[in-house]
Amino acid sequence: MTKKTILFLALLVSVTLSCKTKKKVVQTTPVPIEKPAGDTELDNIKKDLPESQVERTNAGIKFTFSSEILFPTNSSYLNEGSKKSIADVAKVLKQKDPNRQILIEGHSDKTGTAKYNQWLSEKRAVSVKNYLVSLGINGNRIQTSGLGDTQPIADNKTKEGRLKNRRVEVTLLK
Repeated sequence: MTKKTILFLALLVSVTLSCKTKKKVVQTTPVPIEKPAGDTELDNIKKDLPESQVERTNAGIKFTFSSEILFPTNSSYLNEGSKKSIADVAKVLKQKDPNRQILIEGHSDKTGTAKYNQWLSEKRAVSVKNYLVSLGINGNRIQTSGLGDTQPIADNKTKEGRLKNRRVEVTLLK
């Protein structure tokens, strides 16, 4: 090949590669993004259970019951008056996806030994589970856990704080 042929081919390749095709510009209309709606599941539950302490957590929807409402002091037997509160929650749990799991956690204050508090918190969680099962909730959906005094939400040095720490939480898991 001659120098002229090589130069011609190089020029041809460079011109071919440097050519750009004209791109067609398509104008799109922006689609408005709706603001995220509120937590309708939680809102509906709060509407159905206005007197209950209900909140959304990372785990799911949590119902919290003060231990004094549910149980006599140092007991895991449900008060007769507490059964209505649990029955109201059972109605909500029945309406939700029957495959969603439920976690029941019992808590105590620091009064007494850690071993006793652990035992009592476990028994209280199981009592709530048994009552929910008696109301028609499938027991296979329910896990129980006793956490004793390991997760206080208030100061154990005051009567009010100890009262808040004695509780049972029922969580409808995600």
